[in-house]
Amino acid sequence: MKNNSSIIVLVGLALILALSGCASTASLVRTIEVSASADVTVQPDVATFQVQVSEKRETTKEAQMAANEKMASLLSAMRAYGIEERDLRTTAIGLRPAYIWVENKQVLDGQVASQSLNVKVRDLALLGSLIDELGEVSNISLNSIVLDKEDKSEAMDQARRKAVAAARAKADLYAQEAGMEVSSVVTISEYSTVNNPYNPRMKVMALASEAAYDMATEIPAGTLTLTATLSVIFEME
Repeated sequence: MKNNSSIIVLVGLALILALSGCASTASLVRTIEVSASADVTVQPDVATFQVQVSEKRETTKEAQMAANEKMASLLSAMRAYGIEERDLRTTAIGLRPAYIWVENKQVLDGQVASQSLNVKVRDLALLGSLIDELGEVSNISLNSIVLDKEDKSEAMDQARRKAVAAARAKADLYAQEAGMEVSSVVTISEYSTVNNPYNPRMKVMALASEAAYDMATEIPAGTLTLTATLSVIFEME
């Protein structure tokens, strides 16, 4: 009787293990992970740049008044070109002493006042002539011109759609070669970038002779490349 009980227990355990194995095989999820990228090229429609004034005088007040006067001239020129107040943003104001070295000694040489302004231009057709106008104010710094697309959402959605289609095509290829089919998406991870391989430079032509005419500043806009990169996990069956 005892031996029969042992046999029944062993058969029961074997049956449980067999059923567990079948259940594990049935619940096994086969997946494939692929990555894909897609690009969309757009035309820039805004430009930003930094302009700075810096003046040195004997006193801080004198330096500040000179810097304020010069900045007022720049602001007046930009407003005349239709630059809106929302597109003019002060990024830095500085007051500091200036020193020079005399016979290996640091000597006070006056006071410096500076102000930096971030400018956004929404009409790129005006950018070159605006910079020419600002150039009428001497002793300023103008740099960091960046061309951009203000609203990139529609173009980025287009790049994402193309990337998803590319990922699905790649997964279908791998699954077909493995004798399977792609079914549903498990996860999607995105890594998107904006790239402007074109570096806009102001092209200023020097006078060929005293009788030559001035050439306007030329700023080609180039293009922007928006890239959507996805990592997608698909379920296969």
